[in-house]
Amino acid sequence: MDYDFSTQHTCKLLTSGYPVDLTIINLSSNATPMLHCHEEVEFQYIAKGEATITCDEVCLHAFSGDILFINQSVKHLIAPSGANGCLLYCIVIHPSFIFGLGQLELENKYVNPILADSLFSYLHLHNRDQDYSYFLPLLQHLIHLHEEKECGYELLAKSYILQLWKLIYDRLPSGSSSLLVTARIANQDVQRVKQAVSFIQQHFAEPITLEDISNSILVSKSECCRCFKRTLGTSPIEYLMKYRITESVKYMHKRTHEPISEIAGFVGFNNTSYYNKVFRKFMGCTPTTYRQTLNKELLS
Repeated sequence: MDYDFSTQHTCKLLTSGYPVDLTIINLSSNATPMLHCHEEVEFQYIAKGEATITCDEVCLHAFSGDILFINQSVKHLIAPSGANGCLLYCIVIHPSFIFGLGQLELENKYVNPILADSLFSYLHLHNRDQDYSYFLPLLQHLIHLHEEKECGYELLAKSYILQLWKLIYDRLPSGSSSLLVTARIANQDVQRVKQAVSFIQQHFAEPITLEDISNSILVSKSECCRCFKRTLGTSPIEYLMKYRITESVKYMHKRTHEPISEIAGFVGFNNTSYYNKVFRKFMGCTPTTYRQTLNKELLS
């Protein structure tokens, strides 16, 4: 499984300012499928042909016109099942785009129940399914917007994504375990994490510690870690490091000739070798390699 590719793609989406991507895949009958997973959720629309789509070891046979939703972090691969191959549209959406930064209450109410449900790894819709007629036009409009990319298409795209998300949310069983998990997430956790995230984003370039973050929300270090884990599924320091790397990538796009060591300092790393190590962890390559790739893209 190519984790490096998925990580780089996620970071590229997040730093683009619009973490939604449309890919048109034309699979030949002899195509080699690649098992992968990513932070984004994914919608697939089979435009032509047939495909076998594996989601967490469950094989789905999809035909022309079928729609699939694949949840976050679900291992999946796509392979053509007919002699004529398969044409499909894949739209990946980072969950952060659904409501935007800082909307933790709405995320916990409408997004996390879907992402956290281990039994809801995919949704497969045929044209005979009851809700198919609601999904199809929204998905087709979304595809059209990303093909044409007219002025303001991102705004319209968000409206369609929200409508699609509501349809997905309505598919959750009323007694879903994820809803019970969400119900246990205390509103106090949400408020604390929101304040801590705000603190991190304001002070990420400074040498802040776990103690600084926990002090900003008036809790112990261990309770701070528990709040982050329950709400965001990560630790405060992991969030800080990822945020710093994301900001450093933005610097690279803006300041193409700035030394790597200076960029590391801008985002709070006082040790370039440690910055390189953390960058590789989240991006799957070194800062130098990333910059070389970026420069090639700018020149092409």
